Amino acid sequence: MNVLIIGAGDVGFMIAKCLSEEGMNVFVVEKDEAKASKISQMLDVKVVWGSGASLKVLKEAGLEHTEMLIAVADLDEVNLVASFIAGTFANIPTKVVRIRGQEYDIAKKIFGKDYLDIDFIINPEQEAASTIELLLEIPGSLDVIQVAEGRVQLGGFKVGNGSPIVNRPLKNIASDAGGINFLIASILRHGKLLIPRGKDHILPGDKIYVVLDKYNNKDILSFMGLRERPAHNVMIYGGSITGEMLAKRLERKGINVKLIEPDEDRCITLSETLSRTTVLNSPTVDKEMLAGERVSDMDAFITTSNDEEANILSALLAKRMGNPHVISLVNNIDYISLVSDIGVDAVINPRIVAVSRILQFVRKGKVFSITSLSDIDAEVIEVEAMETSDLVDRPIKDINWPNGAIIAGIIRKGQGRVIFPSGNTVIDPGDRVVIFANKGAIPKVEKILSVRLDYF
Repeated sequence: MNVLIIGAGDVGFMIAKCLSEEGMNVFVVEKDEAKASKISQMLDVKVVWGSGASLKVLKEAGLEHTEMLIAVADLDEVNLVASFIAGTFANIPTKVVRIRGQEYDIAKKIFGKDYLDIDFIINPEQEAASTIELLLEIPGSLDVIQVAEGRVQLGGFKVGNGSPIVNRPLKNIASDAGGINFLIASILRHGKLLIPRGKDHILPGDKIYVVLDKYNNKDILSFMGLRERPAHNVMIYGGSITGEMLAKRLERKGINVKLIEPDEDRCITLSETLSRTTVLNSPTVDKEMLAGERVSDMDAFITTSNDEEANILSALLAKRMGNPHVISLVNNIDYISLVSDIGVDAVINPRIVAVSRILQFVRKGKVFSITSLSDIDAEVIEVEAMETSDLVDRPIKDINWPNGAIIAGIIRKGQGRVIFPSGNTVIDPGDRVVIFANKGAIPKVEKILSVRLDYF
């Protein structure tokens, strides 16, 4: 497949890397000479230096033979013009475009079949707000991955000394769950990913990924010693586009929101656009200010300003003052693991979120989605069980399954019922299967599934 990517920023670079490693013929257009040179040296892709809004440049990048256009340049206008040119001068089956400007929300019909005919619109800020909203639905979560249209979730949690599951083998934890469907899909320990077996122990400080049913999580959270009630009172620092979008989403869910913004004019705008949010103007976020607003009594503290350092420092301060669930927006990809290590519960990077959503969309066929985790070398794979695969019609315990992977969940065909599998579970043809695997185990998983995971 020939894929044309407009823009070699963080998003374009990561998408080009993933698709080229999967054997796609990737062409990249980038107007910044330094970025064009970097991606040309680091990746096995063809790079054309120039504007994505130029017909000449796009033709040089193989426009006529392109089967998928992914326009993720920094400017919305460039992405829209590239999409227009692609639809006018070439027959491209699939078009994915990044749009960040809110002004286009009232003119969505231009993206439809009668105009630009764009298949998928991605807005990084909107996706970041959606991810934060999802984190708030699961108390204490550091990371949440959704598959099967959100029906199955994998929640990431830090295990503390006082947790009832600490220092115990998994087989005992499962037997003591009292009938609760409970499955730990992976353990992250000192930066190393472990796919657990029954004899493995959960240790203090481990980060575990637990399989959750979106509609029935209370028993599982209670069993792990976590509070069951989702966030009801939330404080946001930063009235950025992401902060505003998040506040609107939380308002619709009836959540009480306080939003702190340093800029007075921005505060006035936010007060006019937000209906139930308390907007506070404060030039700085210090201990006295947070204490006065009772940050320790809030269910969550979220930083979404455009000042990355202020986001990190205010999040750490809120955590030290007793807030139970601190989430920070961090745009610098190199900071992600560092910020997590120094005490912030969850870190959201809009670019990584956008890449994940784009890759989920462009993958077709028997592989419904592949989601890469930001801080570990692993993927969550959602596939259809094929009749010809070694996966079906026998108990899971009889499958020659690789050590670096685990079947985390099954959606029964025709029923929509979520099954938390055991060794005796039998997968039927047509079932959706959720697999958690480190990347080293993926070739063996592919062999069992009888389908390549880069299948389009």
